[in-house]
Amino acid sequence: MKNTKRVDIQQIVTDQMVALIEKGGLVPWRCPWTETGDVPMPYNWNTKQSYRGINVLILWVQAALRNYSTNAWLTFNQAKRLGCSVKQGEKSVQCVFFTRVEVAKKEDEKAEPDGKNGEYVISTRKVFSLFNVEQVEGLAALPATQQRKYDDLSEVVSAIDRVAEIYCAHTGVKIQHVGDAAYYVPSVDTIRLPTSFLDGNSYAATLAHELIHSTGLSQRLDRFSQNTEAFKRKDKSYAYEELVAELGAAFVCAELGVQGQHEQHASYLDSWLSALKGDKTFLFRAAAAASKAHCFLMQGGNEQIPAVS
Repeated sequence: MKNTKRVDIQQIVTDQMVALIEKGGLVPWRCPWTETGDVPMPYNWNTKQSYRGINVLILWVQAALRNYSTNAWLTFNQAKRLGCSVKQGEKSVQCVFFTRVEVAKKEDEKAEPDGKNGEYVISTRKVFSLFNVEQVEGLAALPATQQRKYDDLSEVVSAIDRVAEIYCAHTGVKIQHVGDAAYYVPSVDTIRLPTSFLDGNSYAATLAHELIHSTGLSQRLDRFSQNTEAFKRKDKSYAYEELVAELGAAFVCAELGVQGQHEQHASYLDSWLSALKGDKTFLFRAAAAASKAHCFLMQGGNEQIPAVS
């Protein structure tokens, strides 16, 4: 009889991330993309579109664990349509796609109004499989696209400063260099940064982290009020927001080709582990919010991008 047991992709991915954190004491999204010679964000080789949200983490981690040198991926059918084939014995990587479906009965406990026309919808997830192009035979050689690595650290500073300048000009966020701590103050919509940093990479990662925080204000992505409603405990809400900022900063640094490092992240490991172990949706929600914030920031705050998988 055919096995119809549903794969709990959220639990599987969460357990993998917890195991990696506990094994190495480091967050698994910290710098896996620097291992490859390809562009740093995972993308579909056929469509050239980048993956987002939790799928970025899944593919980053698997690329690092399997020692792939590229972040290009294909589905089995895409490879077949290109006249190629997956090498015998190769195993796929399971990713997840989220979609929203209308429901007839608003009494459905999982249904929520969509906020537009009063209709009720539920979020559903579908698992799909990807293969790295190194697992595929017959594919034309990949272009020698190298990630951007800055020899001059002043170029790192300029890269993140250009992003911040455009974003702040449109949104009104202010940046002050004062004191010895980095933080965002929602009440005055201001990012405060230390007057000095160890190097350009540290500056870029820190500024990206605080810029992601600033996207949560009510007139932007309204994440702060949503967090208050979603989490009954303040410490879990705080851990969630810090994870969103951490992931969002990783996405920003990857897109810029900056090897940013967060020295402060270790202080959050315990709270993240506790939340991950108690809630299999925690990482998925944070990754979706981080991806949304990353897109919003990189587009200069001009358009709110819907959460994607």
